[in-house]
Amino acid sequence: MEQQMSGRDLRARLRRLMPRVAIAAGVCFVLRSFVRDTLLYRNGFVSAVFDLITFCLVAATLGYYGGQMLLWLKRRLFWRVRRRLVITYLFIGLTPILLLTALGLIFTLGVSISGLSRTVTAQVEQTNRQALANARTLADAFARLPANTDAHHTQTWLDEQNMLLQASSPGARVAVWQSAGDNDLLQVGEHAPATFTSEPTTEETRGGGSDQVSAAAPLPAWLRGKNEWSGFTFVPPAQTSEVYGTPAVRALVRREANGRAFALLLTVPVSRALMRQLNESTGIELHPFFIGSEEVQINADDKGIRVRSNGNANFSPNFGQRADQLGDPLPHGYTWVVLATTDWRNGTESPHIAFLMQQTRAQLFKQVLGSGGYFDIVWRNILLAVAIVFLVLELLALSAAGWMTRAVTGTVHKLYRATEYIKRGDFSHRVHIRSHDQLGELAHAYNDMAANIEVLLAERVERERLEREIEIAAEVQAQLFPRAVPELASAEIAAECRAARGVAGDYYDYVEIAHGFIALALGDVSGKGLSASLVMSNLQASLRAQTTILAERLRLAERAAVASVAGQAGEVEAPCGVTGVDNACAVEEMVANINTQLEQSTDANRFVTLFLALYDDRTRRLRYTNAGHNAPFLIRTDGTHERLDVGGTVVGAFDFARYEEAAVTLAPNDLLLIFSDGISEAQNADGAEYGEAHLLQFALQHRTRSADELRRAIFDEIEHWSGGRERGDDQTVVIVRARG
Repeated sequence: MEQQMSGRDLRARLRRLMPRVAIAAGVCFVLRSFVRDTLLYRNGFVSAVFDLITFCLVAATLGYYGGQMLLWLKRRLFWRVRRRLVITYLFIGLTPILLLTALGLIFTLGVSISGLSRTVTAQVEQTNRQALANARTLADAFARLPANTDAHHTQTWLDEQNMLLQASSPGARVAVWQSAGDNDLLQVGEHAPATFTSEPTTEETRGGGSDQVSAAAPLPAWLRGKNEWSGFTFVPPAQTSEVYGTPAVRALVRREANGRAFALLLTVPVSRALMRQLNESTGIELHPFFIGSEEVQINADDKGIRVRSNGNANFSPNFGQRADQLGDPLPHGYTWVVLATTDWRNGTESPHIAFLMQQTRAQLFKQVLGSGGYFDIVWRNILLAVAIVFLVLELLALSAAGWMTRAVTGTVHKLYRATEYIKRGDFSHRVHIRSHDQLGELAHAYNDMAANIEVLLAERVERERLEREIEIAAEVQAQLFPRAVPELASAEIAAECRAARGVAGDYYDYVEIAHGFIALALGDVSGKGLSASLVMSNLQASLRAQTTILAERLRLAERAAVASVAGQAGEVEAPCGVTGVDNACAVEEMVANINTQLEQSTDANRFVTLFLALYDDRTRRLRYTNAGHNAPFLIRTDGTHERLDVGGTVVGAFDFARYEEAAVTLAPNDLLLIFSDGISEAQNADGAEYGEAHLLQFALQHRTRSADELRRAIFDEIEHWSGGRERGDDQTVVIVRARG
């Protein structure tokens, strides 16, 4: 609401302010036309400030009133659905043509440039392989020279061999290093200049860039350990004011001959001769343009290539040019060729712009449509057929737009009129439709909605009434659970029930029958929801009735004991299992009586699992009967445990069922954990159940906690296991911890 108010306030302020801004913009614009030739306006600072103010005012005026005009056109033109559909069909008809055309052009350009780049890259790699093959051949021939060949004849032989290499590797330079003695083969050539060199000196074979590394210079240290190596290399410019690096194809071969190691380096610089060979082999006009400096950035446009400084003060100013690295003129329309290059100084590999290649329309279409072979002609015919079919379909779509618009908007108009009846609360109006399409189905759906809306409203009222009744039932059921925990000297008790569907079918209770003598119970009614909660209330009433009867029998037994002491023996018999007689049967009789009451008052498909126990605070004695319930865990102080599973079948199902009871003693710090199957059968996201073994392990790890702390920890563990999923069953725990 505050955001809406702030938006209204902003629009109101703009409506009051923008007319003044428009007047100021007009005044500044007119004033500028009069004073722009004056001496004052020619002052650079004054004119710049005034132009900036005028621009801001005019831009704000045009933006605001242009936006208002667009909103007015939207309200006037687009209110009717028919107009919106006409514009939509125009977009549908024209947008695919424009998008596909642009996509085709981009695809053609990308495929063509990629194909041309691959062609150049493949040819450079072929040159690299040829250089390595020539270096191997020359090294093998050098190794076969007689050991007593003098330096003059060796140099003459090397020059002759280099002349033969010029045909396959134009501009090749050869350098040979010989070890003085038994030097390591893998290090020869690192620490001394070349013993023999042979390099052409013509202008055609001169490499581009400032070649500060001579052919006789020692080999870089990063080539140590390499018997053979080849690659496209470069040497960065020596001066920061220079731009171009010195690219070359280099191949190194190390051999042993006549007991001496030698290294042979074949260098093919990027020269006019090499570029002529690359142009002839690829059919693409290539120009060397190897930027070796890291202090520049490159931009290209119709005015040429501009190389800009990245902030180096020693670098020369920006310059633009129409010439390549060798000084030859650049063509119109070119793109970069990026190659993986190796820095000859340190062996670092990185991509660099190596060449510029001309991209003409003929070359681009040749890459896409082929060069005129049989399959190329078939491919062109397929493209032409697809284009014709596409145009025909677009024309059909545009011609059908008018008919579809009328068909759609007619039904929409009828539905719009029908909604006006709904606004007035008249659900008797029906839309008459003759079409059998989706809009006709929409009209039928409207008619069904109008016919059923009153029923839906009535069902909503009924559902709200049922939800309220369930809320009341939950409130009533909450009163059935015990409100206070009995105060015991030897034990502490904690319990909680979390329902799966508003009302629970689980039931727990602890009733103080006499001082220091309580009944503990946990029952689980089959099923969930309201019906299970009704059986649960019946179970609660039956249990409370049995505890009341037992309490009355205890009082009678006490009176009989007092009378016996006073010499007034009577006929009252103490309840079995209460006064310490041998035939302990109080718990099993209570369970049997509850079974009879439930069997007579519930349906045959309803039953209850029940764990019922009597605990004597003075003796720490616990007598129990387990009627088909999950066997509770009795965890001893030393970590051992036992299951309390003596009893019988479920209650409320069979009138002939018989039950047994057993007794255990709770030693100091022992833990009794009673739980329903909603705890052990809780599922995680993968559908895996938590399990009784997992629950036992968790209780063992946290057995030193208090009863209330353990209760909270168990429910937190189950929630974490379930991952926040909705409970599939009621979850109840009763915890008894013996005090130390």
